[in-house]
Amino acid sequence: MKLMRQPTRLVLLALLLVPTLLFSQEQPAQHGSVEFGVRHVRGDVYGRPDLPFTPDPITSKFNEYSDYRSGFVVRKFYANFDDILGSKNYVTAQSQSTFYKNQSYLATFGRYGKFRLQFRYDEIPHVYTNTARSLYVQTSPGVFTILPATKQILQDRSSTVCATPPCTAAQIIISLPGFIATQVVPGENFILPEIRRKAGTGLFTYNVTPDWNFNFLFWRENQVGTRPIGLILNPSPSASASGQPQTTSGRQSPGTGAELPEPIDYFNNTVKVGTEYGKKNWAFQLGYTGSFFQNNIGSLLFDNPFATADVPVQIIPPGGGCTPTAPAVNCAIGAVPAQGQVDVYPNNQAHYLNFAGAFDLGKYVRVMGTVNPGWLRQNDPFLPYSANSQIFFPDSTGALTIPATTLSLLPAPSLNGQKQTLAMNWTLIASLVKDVQLAAKYRHYDYNNNTAVFTLTPILGDTIGANSTATAQLTPGTAASGSGAEDSTVGRSNIGFNKKTLELSGNWFFAKRSSAKVGWEGEWFDRSHRDADHSFENSVFAAVDLSPRKDLLFRLAYRHSDRKPESYQDEAAVDPATETLIECTSTSTAFTEEQRCHRRFDEAARLLNRADATMQYNLQKFTFTGGFQTIQQDFNRPGGTNSPTALNFLTGAAATTGPYYLYGALKDLSYIYTFDASYALSPEVSLFGEYTHERYHKRMISRSRTPTSGTQTILTCNGCDTANNDWESTYRDIFDTYAAGVDLYLVKKAYLTTYYSLSAGKGNVFSRFLGDPTILAPATTNRFVLVGTSAALDYPETTTRIHELVAVFKYKLTKNIMPKLEYRYQQFDNKDFQTSPMTPYMGCISPATGTLVNGCPVRQLTGSTSPNPTFTASPFYPGFVVGDTSSARYLFLGVDQPSYRVHVFTATLEYRF
Repeated sequence: MKLMRQPTRLVLLALLLVPTLLFSQEQPAQHGSVEFGVRHVRGDVYGRPDLPFTPDPITSKFNEYSDYRSGFVVRKFYANFDDILGSKNYVTAQSQSTFYKNQSYLATFGRYGKFRLQFRYDEIPHVYTNTARSLYVQTSPGVFTILPATKQILQDRSSTVCATPPCTAAQIIISLPGFIATQVVPGENFILPEIRRKAGTGLFTYNVTPDWNFNFLFWRENQVGTRPIGLILNPSPSASASGQPQTTSGRQSPGTGAELPEPIDYFNNTVKVGTEYGKKNWAFQLGYTGSFFQNNIGSLLFDNPFATADVPVQIIPPGGGCTPTAPAVNCAIGAVPAQGQVDVYPNNQAHYLNFAGAFDLGKYVRVMGTVNPGWLRQNDPFLPYSANSQIFFPDSTGALTIPATTLSLLPAPSLNGQKQTLAMNWTLIASLVKDVQLAAKYRHYDYNNNTAVFTLTPILGDTIGANSTATAQLTPGTAASGSGAEDSTVGRSNIGFNKKTLELSGNWFFAKRSSAKVGWEGEWFDRSHRDADHSFENSVFAAVDLSPRKDLLFRLAYRHSDRKPESYQDEAAVDPATETLIECTSTSTAFTEEQRCHRRFDEAARLLNRADATMQYNLQKFTFTGGFQTIQQDFNRPGGTNSPTALNFLTGAAATTGPYYLYGALKDLSYIYTFDASYALSPEVSLFGEYTHERYHKRMISRSRTPTSGTQTILTCNGCDTANNDWESTYRDIFDTYAAGVDLYLVKKAYLTTYYSLSAGKGNVFSRFLGDPTILAPATTNRFVLVGTSAALDYPETTTRIHELVAVFKYKLTKNIMPKLEYRYQQFDNKDFQTSPMTPYMGCISPATGTLVNGCPVRQLTGSTSPNPTFTASPFYPGFVVGDTSSARYLFLGVDQPSYRVHVFTATLEYRF
């Protein structure tokens, strides 16, 4: 380190002293400037002491979208030359962060008022995490493999290996997690998921006459790198150690999954051509925009970590832990794939035409309008139904002989997707009376999906179960739910909508700097293949700008909106026996896929209120600005498309929450306060300060539901669909931002600017049950089931704090030369239950009771029959439960953005020439 520090010190000294020798004569600043020098970065990542390695601060969140590193730096460059070679043409060139990953360049050649030719190049990095590790190796674009020997060991451990083979599921559950945690994970390779975005733009504009302009733009972007993506190899997210009967040996289970570094390598291309012509009283514009997306990686193919070959549905005869339920005569385990396959972003293109015009209709009326039709196309080839060669479809005789990997099973080789859009905006401005302006605006957007509808029978997650008698593989498309369920693209590929908005408003300019505005807006929203086909939203708004003095301004604005769907019917709320749609108020006892009173917030009835207030005050040396904004959305409205009566199970004094009339979002509230002020103590000293407070509150209601079996209904099952298992989730997020600083101007040549900022956030998710926890009898319709791992408990608090301290010293050595010294300190403290405990393996945890899992001493919870169980927290993350027994056969990347602190020292010289 001593050898490295000495040259840095010499360079810093040279930047301060050498300019006095090199530039003894001052030169006028005529053409531009350049700022160059050296930068030194040091710091540490201290937020993950549990890791077996120390993450690099250079690849931490500190550089998530930037590229601060030690070395030579050209911070910025600018040059401008007029009248090139005696002509009337000019050239400008500028750059920022030259030679670094976040570099930017802009060059322009042109003639003022005649033409402009411009080229721009930008690079932006995006670092996702610096804590990731993986067993996977990308052998070719989009193909990820695991060493065969490693995969064989994992397969053996998850199906056959124990102290005394052959192994049972109970033995596997005890031996597998500890083996992965202690033997597999330590050998994983460190990876750095990041993307590097490069974009270039060419622009040419030409004025044929002072009234007529022609323009052309071409933009090309390339993104290359990797980012985390989670994938499962079964329909359910659970990936427990084994799904076989507890005492049956030597079987494999389909419940597996993995997190991969998804490879990114694609291009975005945009072409724009247009012309416009304008006179004093009228103007028009014509244009074309084309967007072309090209993905060089069409799909992902990845190894199942726990299977070396495809395995068909496994039939287990009665006995040895297998107790079949009639009409089944055997037990069964679903098919196991050796590989998983998933399609990624398809190549596509979009074409838009632009027509715009404006004209004066008499002396007092102005009319403006735009029309933009669009055509979108995508024809990506389909993948087969499954990558598992041991899953079969029926042939002409009904026998299951055709592999699901055969593309011939598909109804078409590709999608041939076709969409059409139409956007129109029309505005009329009338000034018929002095100081009063009237406006009428009409907006129209049409989105039509003309893609053909294909009936598909997909294999979800590359697995499939046994038929109803558990004697063979399920026939795809015959089950009511699960991996063999019949499915189609109806309501998916053909979703479309039309939105029309009419706005009427008036402005009154009642004083020199003051005005008032009132208006009404109506929005008609028509959808196809959505829950609410038609809705209307009625809005009124008003705003006032009041400036009684030149240095004082008050601004107030308010908006009230009322959205009412004509009807609301979820296509998944249907009687599975009769296929009859079931409304929220229906007395049907059928169990529906979606709760019949569930509502999606973007379609549900809603009241919205928004208020904004701002005050600005400028008094010579003192300036002050204060603002307030609140947005309040209320979805919990009785009647209409919601339930007319409260859905609460408990009533009166025993109720644990206010009445609710739907399931889903009830409230969404936000409050934002902003204040900033500055004060000039003297011409040499000024102070400034800022403060922002943000508060967000959301509330939703959900119900824990379990599908019925056989002939059961919601009145004969054991608590499968009852309001006694409703639970509430409340989200609260508070964020405060502080900043304060001072600017000093010393001896007319020295400048010192310093400031400190703190951004502090805190988030909570509170959950609680809303029913009667004493109703626990097994054969009870209203049986309470929110106990143990299903309990409604609060999530650990999340916190984020970012400190930043900056000091910049500049000295005007000569008219053209200014040395600069800058110190920047940044500290990021983060604690998030979603990422802070993440490691490449999360299954090393023992159950609440019974035998401990080998190598995993921490138990998951205690009090498994209580609605308020106690979880065992991690010794490193107090308040966090690290691990999940259902992820015993799932490999993660261990993605996190841990806390860090970084010091940045920069010494540069700005030279104007």
